[in-house]
Amino acid sequence: MEQSMRLHRTGRINSSLIVPHPLWTDVLETLRQRSEGWRESACILIGTASTNGVRVAVDAIFHHRLADDRATALSIELPEHAKFKMYADLAKRRLSPVSLVHTHPEAWVGLSVVDQSNRISSTIGFWSIVVPHYGSPPWNLEEIGFHVLEDSGWRELTAEERLAHFRLEEQPWNGGKTVSLMA
Repeated sequence: MEQSMRLHRTGRINSSLIVPHPLWTDVLETLRQRSEGWRESACILIGTASTNGVRVAVDAIFHHRLADDRATALSIELPEHAKFKMYADLAKRRLSPVSLVHTHPEAWVGLSVVDQSNRISSTIGFWSIVVPHYGSPPWNLEEIGFHVLEDSGWRELTAEERLAHFRLEEQPWNGGKTVSLMA
């Protein structure tokens, strides 16, 4: 994979991501099914972001359900019209994109130059999660790439940083029927 753009490492991480475990499992299984072992697949975790940097995912929007994502073995593209529709729908629901989750064909889970520049959100604290082997199990968190957008660019989290800032919760997930967690 091309890595000419470097991931940046600065001081403290100001973003955390909480995902209900049932949603996480549904996302990984859907990405695996969509990939069919030969193409990339992706989704956007949507939810809320508090002023202290905590992001809580409440649902997922899969690229292939928004529009033809033109997925190939090494790329995936969400057309602009699908992005605009998604943002309009999210505004109505008072939700935001909190993370992109996408697959890569092999074990490498870094962000390519294309991944780094073509992001769904430019909001500082937005996450990008990369699942290896087109989403095939086993889904070990240690083998998944976790990245957070900072002022200076993307930061690839170490195992210790992931443990501190990414959490799967055994809270109930109702299939995305939560409208907003914002007060």
